[in-house]
Amino acid sequence: MPLPLPADAVRPDWRMPTPLRRAARAIAEALFHEGDRPPSDEHLDWLMGEVEAFLGHAGGRSRAVFQASVLALTTLAPATIGKAPPLARLDPLTRAHAIHRFESTPLGLAVLGAKAILCIHHYDAPSVRAELGLDGKCLTESGS
Repeated sequence: MPLPLPADAVRPDWRMPTPLRRAARAIAEALFHEGDRPPSDEHLDWLMGEVEAFLGHAGGRSRAVFQASVLALTTLAPATIGKAPPLARLDPLTRAHAIHRFESTPLGLAVLGAKAILCIHHYDAPSVRAELGLDGKCLTESGS
């Protein structure tokens, strides 16, 4: 017998509130910035759409954890480098530095909720998979 789903588990109509979307996008831009090259706007738009769809299906608890994690990063991470919030006010490289510093504090576990969800979807993007040379084949497949 299948387990019953919580009433809020599947909400395909759920939309990320605009302030949350902006903050999550700023975090993603910092996390996935490569030297002097930020992620493209197209990639960030795609990523926010994927995260929104995921959270719409993940349930209220997952949405709350993501929102709390983004809020903690947005408001607390800048202080670890002597800057005022919000995190999005900082340039992407400074944001990345603040996130990294915040991760090493006792409150650093708060980063995990946002970072995990953003990373799962970022690294699943076809363009990122191709750039990393991931072909989707099993790692144990023989070459014969």
